[in-house]
Amino acid sequence: MELQQNEAQGYHEGEFVEPVKTGKTKVKKTKRAYRIWIEGKKLEDAQFHVGAAYQVNYGPESIELLINDGGERAVTASRPIIDLHEKRIGEIFNEGDKIEVEYYEHGLITFRRAL
Repeated sequence: MELQQNEAQGYHEGEFVEPVKTGKTKVKKTKRAYRIWIEGKKLEDAQFHVGAAYQVNYGPESIELLINDGGERAVTASRPIIDLHEKRIGEIFNEGDKIEVEYYEHGLITFRRAL
């Protein structure tokens, strides 16, 4: 799914909000695709609980994960893990890029290249 211009990162119901947590990760490359992996309590702080459905939105310089009951993906069932493993990640980030992860309490996680 593509990012819509009106789906600004860090906004909820028209108001700017600060992330409840931040973190960093790296883009890895496998034989099949590119991978971004996040796990732990930070996911739960952003309402990404075990088994929660979500959607992935790709932008030109970022990726957003949004809690969505109709989403095609789900947080793993055993513990909070999100494993994005897709070729499309390589259209936005390069192997080894350091990624800044922002976790928002209203069910949003963003990935951007770290400065």
